[in-house]
Amino acid sequence: MPGRGKAIACLMTLLIMNCIPSLLFLTINNAPEQYLPKTQPSVQFSDELRKEFPEDQVLMVLFEGEGLFSNEVLTKLEKATKSIKKHAKIDRVISVSAVDHIAGTADGFEVLPLMNSKRLRQIKESERAAYIRDDRFALGALIGRQDDVLAMVVRPELLDDTMARQEILDFALQELDKAGLTNLITAVAGPVPLETYQLASMLRDTFTFVPITVLLGVVLIALLFRRLLAVVMTLLTIGGVVNVTLLWFIPLGQPYTLISSMIPSLLAALTMAVLIHFFNGLRLASGFKLEGKKRVDWALAEIKKPATYTVATTAAGLLSLAASEIPPIRYFGIISAFGVLLGFAIVILLLPPIFTCWDKASWPSDNPLMKGLTRTVKKLTIIAIRYPVHVLVVFVIGLVIGIPQIFNVKAETNLLAFFADDHPITIATKKVEEKLTGVTPLEIVIDGEKRDAIKQLESLQLIKKIQTHAIEMPEVEKAQSVVDFVEDMHWGFHEEDPSYRVIPDQQNLVNQYLLLYDGNDLYEIVNKEFKRTRILLNLNVHSSRDIRKVVKKLTEYLNVNITHDLKWTISGYGKLFEDQEILLVEGQVNSLVGAVILIFVMMFLLWRKLSTALLTLFLNLAPVVVMFILMGLFSIWLDMATAMIAGVIVGIAVDDTIHLFHGFQDGIKHGAKPLRALLKSYYQSGSAVTVTTIILGFQFSVLCFSLFQPTVHFGFLTAAGLITALIFDLILMPALIVMTFSFNK
Repeated sequence: MPGRGKAIACLMTLLIMNCIPSLLFLTINNAPEQYLPKTQPSVQFSDELRKEFPEDQVLMVLFEGEGLFSNEVLTKLEKATKSIKKHAKIDRVISVSAVDHIAGTADGFEVLPLMNSKRLRQIKESERAAYIRDDRFALGALIGRQDDVLAMVVRPELLDDTMARQEILDFALQELDKAGLTNLITAVAGPVPLETYQLASMLRDTFTFVPITVLLGVVLIALLFRRLLAVVMTLLTIGGVVNVTLLWFIPLGQPYTLISSMIPSLLAALTMAVLIHFFNGLRLASGFKLEGKKRVDWALAEIKKPATYTVATTAAGLLSLAASEIPPIRYFGIISAFGVLLGFAIVILLLPPIFTCWDKASWPSDNPLMKGLTRTVKKLTIIAIRYPVHVLVVFVIGLVIGIPQIFNVKAETNLLAFFADDHPITIATKKVEEKLTGVTPLEIVIDGEKRDAIKQLESLQLIKKIQTHAIEMPEVEKAQSVVDFVEDMHWGFHEEDPSYRVIPDQQNLVNQYLLLYDGNDLYEIVNKEFKRTRILLNLNVHSSRDIRKVVKKLTEYLNVNITHDLKWTISGYGKLFEDQEILLVEGQVNSLVGAVILIFVMMFLLWRKLSTALLTLFLNLAPVVVMFILMGLFSIWLDMATAMIAGVIVGIAVDDTIHLFHGFQDGIKHGAKPLRALLKSYYQSGSAVTVTTIILGFQFSVLCFSLFQPTVHFGFLTAAGLITALIFDLILMPALIVMTFSFNK
């Protein structure tokens, strides 16, 4: 194909890649179920449990204001309860008008709605709050300990899709508005709105920070190289890389999550790095008076080998995340590694014909910024060469001072802490926990060996003992079990005498009560065979670490106290969330070890010398150490967002090392003295790697302006890691080269 035709074909390819609105084709889903593998035992048990019992991830709506217990408000609440229940994806709406209440009668007990329109006519307005609060199931769940709040709980069908949760939230609020209750709503909390707020935050960050980071990079490229064609090709290349890469989520069957929302920013920055090296090669070639194809060929020859290895090591660092058991992190690594390779392929294959055809004028060589950077790099290199021992001593002292901070790093995930203190979900959750109860659900599942095992007095007494122990824990605010139903039936059967609100001491009475019960709520806590039951706990803690402590304490207690024919399992949303912490730590260790091994192998293949491979590997592990020091210093947890950073930093930081060391070795290979080869490498490539790091650092630093903590931490740590790696490459590497190579100054 003639040169012009090839250039047009390459340009058309880039334009087509940019015309793909990838986000429109993606399944956007940040549901908690996405963050654990299907093979995880707790996930499999949870799936099995949901076949018998309802979902524990709910939406809680808090009402406050005048006349909460008036006919008008309670009638509106009943109306809204019925209308919200009509939604196909909503399993149940629990409010005072739609919850079973066990009440005594002259000849036994009855099960009826706690406060529906019929009960309104029977109970005076002034007595309604006390009446509702006397129901142990409503207290702390539907009514506060004071008379100033009522609540509604919307429970969806089993969903694993964030958009469906958003739909339910919108529908519920819409129906409450139609019922005229909006002015009384003071909080909307629980796992459902928490997840929808995360979705909104990650989409907002995607649509806000990706354009900003790209624009920032393009402006800097325009200032540095002053070439319109470079600016246009930068936009087309980044757009094409991000669009095509995101499409890989579709054939891999993976949703776009909080983790994957960081891919566009990451790819934009990494693609920019390759582009800068290519443009810098063109600038240098232009300085040698080369034009057209010769200019492009010279630039490619300069960068092709080091760029190939830098891209390969970056992809290897990202691919190391495939060792994580958490699917979004695993696919983040795999898909972003593909994106890095795609960006390299575009720069190496599509851009050369375009620049050969349309890049005619000389590149400016009098850029004061580039000149200033070159001078700075040269001075730093000379200092490092003259005082290598001093540089090394300062480096070692810095590490010795900082390393203790690494032990302060905690593996912790707190979804609520992702948001600022003044965020609506944070305020709402605090209010619900202050007025009602904790919103983190946890379940203790008790299984008997045969039918009716749970009915047995011995089983009920044991469940009561466990429930009592749980509620005495400071992290547990509410605990419910089948025992509550049995005790209430006993209480109702004896004309609501408080002394009878206990487990009967006769098995036949228990059997009789359970036979007479004609409500529905009981069977949400025990199955109809009375072989399996749940103790439902509401925790007032949100972090995986605190939930883990609760699980540990319960486990120790259950191991000691359940000794007869019953089995137990801790499950529920809290347990699944706690399990993520274990997988996060394991994944972090595995991915870091994998990245180190892969990059060491590549370094060895590139340099073909063990000592050189170890030296360059050491230079690139140092930024990771600094990253963990910063995490300990600023109390940044190892969580969903930061679990990827080590692999990302190792993969990216090695780029500068390869460019600079390759230049040094190439100079020696061509007969230059070591000192001259070192200075020439830093003179030619030093300014380019510095510019690259500055641009990447700015791009990642912009993420610190996000209102969403995962984005902030990702941006801050990545920027800090890259800048640290640059400093080590500019100062520590020359010093180490002087100390380890035969050097004749």
